[in-house]
Amino acid sequence: MTEYLLSMNQIVKQFPGTLALDHVDFNLKAGEVMALIGENGAGKSTLMNVLMGILQPDSGEIILNGERIENKSPYEALQKKIGMVPQELNLVPDLSIAENIFLGLHQKKGRRMDWEQTSAKAKEVMEKLEVDIDPGIRVSDISAAYQQLVSIARTLVFGSNIIILDEPTASLTLNETEHLFRNVRKLREEGKALIIITHHLNEVQEISDRVTIMRDGKFVKACDTKDITIDEMIYYMANQKVEKNQRVERTVSDEVFLEVKDFSRGREFKDISFEVKKGEIFGVAGLVGAGRTELFSCIYGLTRKEKGQLFLNGAEIDIHSPAEAIACGIGLVPEERRKQGMFAVLSICENIMMLNYDKVKSGGKINFAKAKEIAQHHIEALRIKTPDADTLIKNLSGGNQQKVILGRWMEKKVKLLILDEPTRGIDVRAKGEIYKLVREMADKGITIIVISSEMDELLTIADRIMIMNAGKLKGVLVPDEDMAREDLLKVALN
Repeated sequence: MTEYLLSMNQIVKQFPGTLALDHVDFNLKAGEVMALIGENGAGKSTLMNVLMGILQPDSGEIILNGERIENKSPYEALQKKIGMVPQELNLVPDLSIAENIFLGLHQKKGRRMDWEQTSAKAKEVMEKLEVDIDPGIRVSDISAAYQQLVSIARTLVFGSNIIILDEPTASLTLNETEHLFRNVRKLREEGKALIIITHHLNEVQEISDRVTIMRDGKFVKACDTKDITIDEMIYYMANQKVEKNQRVERTVSDEVFLEVKDFSRGREFKDISFEVKKGEIFGVAGLVGAGRTELFSCIYGLTRKEKGQLFLNGAEIDIHSPAEAIACGIGLVPEERRKQGMFAVLSICENIMMLNYDKVKSGGKINFAKAKEIAQHHIEALRIKTPDADTLIKNLSGGNQQKVILGRWMEKKVKLLILDEPTRGIDVRAKGEIYKLVREMADKGITIIVISSEMDELLTIADRIMIMNAGKLKGVLVPDEDMAREDLLKVALN
């Protein structure tokens, strides 16, 4: 009997211009938590997509319980008791919790659906995950943390012995992360094997038994988590020592560029007033649900304020739509990059030029050669890792996708850029590159607002930090080398 529940041997997967997986080996034992780590583009999600049957390998083999298997679809993987909770949750928002959990497995009474039994079993499996909630509630009406647990519950009703969690804590608060980890430990005690893909290396140390490290589509190292430090993980991921992102003290103009007075909208936020200076990197901190995204969505024109005034360069403006915000020189990189910030089926060139085609249009015709020239300029300036400008943006790593979106706004020459969770799902080295780009834009006079749930990120990059909680402004701090994340949390919870 093999010591491994699962073995993926010499897996190869090629995309046009990219060898995504280069003879990768991966092994998993029953009853263990395996962390799968690597920089963006290392091949982690691609390897798991091969396991789930979302992608087919060009060569290699998968051994499950000592037998060779092939998964042609995620449904086949589920039938073999392999489940996945993807980073972008694939739930049906307009259906209930119970319907999502038992989608395709509805309990029947004769030829009819037994909704009472479906609901009862859904409640039972959610209680197993320490969630007391009405299974009849629509998924769109519950938090991201609960949605994730619904996805885990779905893998459990299929009897999954292997559960893959892709960036599971990206949208969770500290309490929600601890709740998730309690469930991970409980499932491990039941003998289930879990694979966690994450960029949070402190979480790797906290929750995993072993760690597998990938780089550039290759297997690099597998070992017990207790035998490797965070610095060593980073070294193996990057193939070089990566310096910790350091705070850079900046001199900021006294000129006020953006002023917000008494902004209020329902229960989302109330009586918010603040100023941002020209060329400042203005951080916005707060726990999930603090109202940060809602406030700046309103400023950007995605929603309407109930009251309040907005001033840009001293002149009062009233923005009713994103188009009006863009016309005023305001850009937004949204929190949900893949859903709201990019056009996945279009190329890098098309994504950069989406708001900029007027620059290469003459007589009603677009000069595509000029458009590609502009895109290529940003690819080189932003150090976007890609074969060419025609590569589909969906085939890039998260960090490179974010750079493409930044390139769009840089070409648009916006005066104010709002970045909502700009480094979510991005590795350590790519974070440093994003920070450098943000500082370069601010040094050129662009006013930057950074909304982030990562307190350490704001302490590294922001000139000032506004702290919100429950829709209210709790204070504005000027960070320094001695300030810690606990100092921000104290203000938020005061």
